[in-house]
Amino acid sequence: MAIYNPQPEDRGYFYHVKIYEEMLLTYEQHLEREHGPINTGDPDDNTDYGAMKWYKGGSVSFAEKEWEKLVSGIRRHLASRGPLLEQTGDFDEKYFYYFSRDYKLKEPVLRRAWMYISHDATIKFDIDKFASHMVLAKR
Repeated sequence: MAIYNPQPEDRGYFYHVKIYEEMLLTYEQHLEREHGPINTGDPDDNTDYGAMKWYKGGSVSFAEKEWEKLVSGIRRHLASRGPLLEQTGDFDEKYFYYFSRDYKLKEPVLRRAWMYISHDATIKFDIDKFASHMVLAKR
């Protein structure tokens, strides 16, 4: 028996991008963003509220059939965030930096975005054929 081999649908290929965003915040800004105004005046509290760290800021994803349209969509998205300051990183981990406001904070903060791009295909898949093949393969 031949191995069940599903085929890609005609014009079923597409490019997909997921853009992840992070914000450089102090611990106090992070708490304020997550829980609203906080009180940091307790003399017994030794928490470093000024310590800075990258925190998750959200993500967006979209897909296009054509590469040029995907690139245009990425450019539009990054341009809507604010002027890009710099890009850094290695081949497989590139960051784009910009200043932008967060709707829960008063002042703009430094953000960075990185993306994952894939080229996917839609497959015509018959689960019944696949299941019967798996049962026969077990023998």
